[in-house]
Amino acid sequence: MTEFEKLKQEFVALRQKVRDGNVFQSLGNLMAEALREMPPKQATEVILPVDGEYALQRIQEYTHQLDLIAEADPDTQHIDFHITDTDLHVITEQLANPQPQYRDTGAFFFLSDMVQNDLLAPEQLRWLAEYLSSDEQLFSHILEPHNDGIYRRSFSVMILSLLLYANRVKQPFLSDGQLDDMIDQIALYAALERDGRGFIGQNGWAHAFTHIGNAAAEIFLMPQLMRADKLFLMSAMLAGFRELSDPLTFGETGRLVEVLSKLAKQHALYSDYMLLTLKNWRKDLVTQTPPKTQARWQQFYNRSQFFHEIIMLSPSDVPKAITDYVNETKNYLS
Repeated sequence: MTEFEKLKQEFVALRQKVRDGNVFQSLGNLMAEALREMPPKQATEVILPVDGEYALQRIQEYTHQLDLIAEADPDTQHIDFHITDTDLHVITEQLANPQPQYRDTGAFFFLSDMVQNDLLAPEQLRWLAEYLSSDEQLFSHILEPHNDGIYRRSFSVMILSLLLYANRVKQPFLSDGQLDDMIDQIALYAALERDGRGFIGQNGWAHAFTHIGNAAAEIFLMPQLMRADKLFLMSAMLAGFRELSDPLTFGETGRLVEVLSKLAKQHALYSDYMLLTLKNWRKDLVTQTPPKTQARWQQFYNRSQFFHEIIMLSPSDVPKAITDYVNETKNYLS
């Protein structure tokens, strides 16, 4: 068993313990211990898509098809349109392309339109969900130094958030088992991602932590999901943020705080856990030796920014106990 496989098993076991009511206060520390047992990996070659022009051509042809259909009958409720499985696979692979014309304004825009306008068959939606939540997509090169694997991981999560939305508000296409597996994968991804880059030079957006927030927001809105599972995902997000030593400078922290605070307002269970986590973060600062490395200082300022983002929210959007605690400690963390 690899170290990664062991970590996956540990997270699945922790989720079950939360469901059974056997762990609460120690959940964050247990996740932290498991995450710190995963050593960084040496950089390896990132295999990138090579058929970007072909994929873009197919996207343009399908878009032209849809334009002709709309022009012929602007009021039609049923569109006679089909994307082949082969083309869907080729286009989806471009989510891993560092060049934004193929990834962002290409595959991402196209797939977003396909999902939101109900232009994919249920079996294609299921394939997309299973493929994008696979280990090969979500954890590609994740333990290595910053590399182009971030695009595959980040944009997989972004499309997953759209699929979760479609499954929630439209005709469901995912089984309970598939949703369960997806939550496990997204929670582990949120805990493991360490690449905080937002907009990257000529390559455009990576923005992984904003995409994590979007996916989590959809999961937190699932009405049938038990509170223990939402708590588990909240804990995974906070555990990952605790370990992050990259700066988040493109609004990611604000998005995470917004999503987590909205959940905390839903039930005291979430509010109590979030408050407990914030107190543990401050305890880290008191009990640990002062930061002496760039990574440790960045972790300090990331947590400080998290507190400040809570202050920036309307008091009605945050549980009072959390607002009170943050205001009491803001000078200490500034």
